[in-house]
Amino acid sequence: MRSAPRDTVRTVRVVAVVVALLTTVSCDSRSSASNTDSASAAGGPGGADSVSTTVSSSGWDAGAGPFVVLPTVDGGLTAGSLLRPDATELTVGDTAGIGASSADGRIELFSRSGKVGMARLTVEGAPRVDEGCSAWPVARLAIDAGVTVAPWTAAFVMGRVTAIPLDSIEGLAPRDSARLAIDLTRLASGLGDDTSSTFRGLPFVVLRAWRTRGLDTAFVVATLARRVNQEDDPKEERLVIVVDAIGDNAKLWTVAWHERAAGHEEELVVAEPLLAFRNVGVPDVRLLFGRDDGVALGAAVLSRKKTGWGVLWESAVAGCN
Repeated sequence: MRSAPRDTVRTVRVVAVVVALLTTVSCDSRSSASNTDSASAAGGPGGADSVSTTVSSSGWDAGAGPFVVLPTVDGGLTAGSLLRPDATELTVGDTAGIGASSADGRIELFSRSGKVGMARLTVEGAPRVDEGCSAWPVARLAIDAGVTVAPWTAAFVMGRVTAIPLDSIEGLAPRDSARLAIDLTRLASGLGDDTSSTFRGLPFVVLRAWRTRGLDTAFVVATLARRVNQEDDPKEERLVIVVDAIGDNAKLWTVAWHERAAGHEEELVVAEPLLAFRNVGVPDVRLLFGRDDGVALGAAVLSRKKTGWGVLWESAVAGCN
């Protein structure tokens, strides 16, 4: 499932960006990037909150189950990668105990809009990769005959999590979509860690955005970009933001967490929001992010508590050194 290793610069960038997702600071103490080809993350207060006793040493909440399955670049709808929460870079390919932990093998498939299906899981060993590379075990999904499954973004053991629907900005009325895009670009432009002289002053464009449905304390998660279109050296900055969108007055909205990365477009690897969810019986809202560029694959979970958003868990990274 993993392609051959690419150049060293790209591999270092992939690992660095995933590590950046752990970096959270308070709203009045934003981190700053040191140059234009860097990645940084910032969040509201709450990154140091104590968490439930069900949380493992890695930060993963056991209530969500013993693993999460992510679709991969070449997996289609019936295969993916199985990420074990406590795996390290040296043990990402291990499969010991996975069979017992998955009970009857039933898993639920989710998209950003909610549950889209069910499958039975069969776990295979990690695919063979080049020396210096690693890969997660392969998750094979068996779908009942005659059942059509929509594209999915994450899968969990049956009955462990409930999805919080995220509506795409593309599904809004044109006027509402345009208004939301304006609000998001305004918030992105006002972030205090915009220290890059390369991109400063350039307008942001909203690439993708989703907002919650049915929550008293709504939020928006979006990916924005701004570009320098130099023919001989084009560069791009990507910004992922989580906005607490409480109330109808967007001027009162705040960026609760964000991550930015800059460089050449083909080298950028940033967090991709995959699912908003709650563990069954737990009120805390979670956001699952993934990164898969065909070379490296990792994931992380943000959690929203009363004091704000913070990184709850970050996976190991499977890829090439």
